[in-house]
Amino acid sequence: MGKESQADLDIISNSHKFPKLDGLLPFHTIAMDLDGTLLDSRASISSLNHYVLQSALDQGVGLIIATGRRFSSALPYAREFRGNVTVVANNGQVLRSSPDGERISETYISEKATFAVLSLGKKKGYSPLLHVDRFEEGIDILIESPITDEKYHNYSGGDIARTQVVSDLPEHSSDRVLVVCYLSLIKEELIQLEKELLSLPESSEYRTVITKIPGVSYCLEVLEKGVSKWTAIQSYLKISGLDEAGVISFGDELNDREMLFSSGYGFAMKNAVQSLKEGASYITKYSNNEDGIAMTLLELSVLSFR
Repeated sequence: MGKESQADLDIISNSHKFPKLDGLLPFHTIAMDLDGTLLDSRASISSLNHYVLQSALDQGVGLIIATGRRFSSALPYAREFRGNVTVVANNGQVLRSSPDGERISETYISEKATFAVLSLGKKKGYSPLLHVDRFEEGIDILIESPITDEKYHNYSGGDIARTQVVSDLPEHSSDRVLVVCYLSLIKEELIQLEKELLSLPESSEYRTVITKIPGVSYCLEVLEKGVSKWTAIQSYLKISGLDEAGVISFGDELNDREMLFSSGYGFAMKNAVQSLKEGASYITKYSNNEDGIAMTLLELSVLSFR
């Protein structure tokens, strides 16, 4: 199964692109972002989304939640479903399964690169957050002052659980680092910091992505180069003996780009950022607040309901 050409698209409107299908769509996996995609503006999975996706899971379709969130933050949503849901966390750095949190794969930023990124950020007056792979120990984030400090802009809802305050973050550069985060209410500030980080000699080892965290701030993330939501999904597919063409994916932000553009059928949400929609093959007719995933799957007629 390959992607449809532009000529094969049924363009309903300027903001809705849908594939013309000749018979049932052959697929085996649904991969979806969380915030702005599966979750509505109240950070909840709607009853219709849950019903349709649970039906897919019951019919043998694999479900993957692919998010920039840390694993412990995504796991409760995966556990809302009955059965095994795979979770891609930290934008591809972590791959685990629910409900037990079994580890599948992980990728860390090198100690050298982490130290360089932290040192430059602190020199510029930023207060970084260090995401680490210490789930079993009950620790996800290392910081130099309490997460409730206003400089963290209500990151993680100000929840101090699973955070640890340390005296000097660069000293923890070898602590199984997944992501280095910088926050700002002003996107342009992070764009400038990003340019400086990418000018470092160590930048050959990492990549950066800037996203908007709903209700928080803009976030600049530094991750291992070559790692993304899609590379983690590829690992899952390889282990499962499945092809890439059988993946239907949904997303709304630039960190979903590779996932949407590489899967068999990638849908940008109606509420997605414009630059993602401009390059997407397909766009949902409904937003995350309108059961966009469920409505799209229902329109595709890919599932059986009794």
